[in-house]
Amino acid sequence: MDLIRIGVLGITAAILILIIKSHRPEIGFMISLAFGAIVMVFLAGRIKGVLDLIQIYLDRANISGIYITALLKIIGMAYIAEFAAESCRDAGQTAIAAKVELAGKVLIMITAVPMITSVMSVVLDML
Repeated sequence: MDLIRIGVLGITAAILILIIKSHRPEIGFMISLAFGAIVMVFLAGRIKGVLDLIQIYLDRANISGIYITALLKIIGMAYIAEFAAESCRDAGQTAIAAKVELAGKVLIMITAVPMITSVMSVVLDML
């Protein structure tokens, strides 16, 4: 049902953009950004429920959530970087989109360093 709502909203936004684009292209871009923001806010509420469920199971299993938290942050960063880059491409700014993607990749790598060092530590202990 949620996907139907998002789909209808997306089709409506696309039709509005097609109608308005010939007269006021900047308003079409604003509609596109507004649609993206609405979808992100809607999905954030849904994701919170999943994160709460994961936390419940981590607590029940008495497992530290450090790695799961880092992994979820990395996934979130990838989605945000992709959304921002695609928004820049929609505005015709491919160079800025590429830089947003690069920044996302670097920040993901930095966020993953503690997990990488932990895995390397385990490997070195096995040798």
